[in-house]
Amino acid sequence: MISNPTPRYYRIYRLLKQGIENYEFRNNLPLPGENALAERYGVSRLTIRRSLELLQREGLIERRQGSGTFPVGNSVKVQPLSADINKLLAHLDRMGASSQARLLEFAYETPNPDVQNRLELAANAKVQKAIRVRDYDGAPFSYLLTYVPEHIGRRFSEDDLVRQPMQTIFKKLKIKPASAEQSITAQLADVHHAEALDLETGSPLLCIRRVIRDTSNTPVEYLIAAYNPNRFEYRMTMSNKHLKGHDSWVMDESR
Repeated sequence: MISNPTPRYYRIYRLLKQGIENYEFRNNLPLPGENALAERYGVSRLTIRRSLELLQREGLIERRQGSGTFPVGNSVKVQPLSADINKLLAHLDRMGASSQARLLEFAYETPNPDVQNRLELAANAKVQKAIRVRDYDGAPFSYLLTYVPEHIGRRFSEDDLVRQPMQTIFKKLKIKPASAEQSITAQLADVHHAEALDLETGSPLLCIRRVIRDTSNTPVEYLIAAYNPNRFEYRMTMSNKHLKGHDSWVMDESR
């Protein structure tokens, strides 16, 4: 069996943070002491101390000399932005229109085999590669890596990418997206994600990979989007239905 590669102190930090955000610890009472926490989680006091240092750095706890360590009264969990998974594309378009973008990279390059295959490009073709971070309410919530064929990328500028979401750019270029192939999975934040999204390296991220095709079924964009799950979540409504002799949960398409 492969053991969990996430450092113990970070896993405990996440558990304690979750407990504070969910009000499992009362603000007027101290957290259990380092020895008690070490015994609870089966780790050393040093590990607990590192976990508490992360919580203190985020302003979730305060240490009071002679009294102990207390949850901070205003450390209320940030309410994630919600999206019905059935209306995902429309929601992301609205988010793109109402959020602010920072362009971290803009270049033309020969794509790796995965990008070349997804965009169905010739062996010698190039792509425009762009990395943007979108902020919402003053905090980063998405890390967007986009690839478009070079002949499309040459028709808009770096400034266009900062000021407008890709769907708006396509509309101005009279490119009509018609379909999308999309997968949703999880990944860990690397150093680039962590710095851009203000997270610790190794933090969990929600990852969307999407290929958009135009009305002629030609790929026009490959997007790899990583979202901070503390700032974004997906929701769906399901109904229990009796199908083919079995009860099944079915996604409700009517909402």
